[in-house]
Amino acid sequence: MSRTKKKRAFVHQYLPADPVISKQERLADGDSYESRKKRAQEKKKKHKSVYQKAQENEQAAQNSEPTQRGARGGRLADKIRKLNQQKDSSGSDA
Repeated sequence: MSRTKKKRAFVHQYLPADPVISKQERLADGDSYESRKKRAQEKKKKHKSVYQKAQENEQAAQNSEPTQRGARGGRLADKIRKLNQQKDSSGSDA
């Protein structure tokens, strides 16, 4: 004859320590686990799809093409061009 095993008394009993709070109330509380988790998910970096990356690269290429076709340089290059024009104009006068 087999003996019966001992059973734990409080296995299937649920005794809430705190009153039940709705999820909306927990989200409204800034320090609750749910609100911190939601903020972290919103703050988390969203990875772009391959299609979106390709579209952005195409747009960047289209926007950069006109600048590459035109004259290059900055303020110094403009200054040098201006001086060269002055030299050419003053040299042709003499």
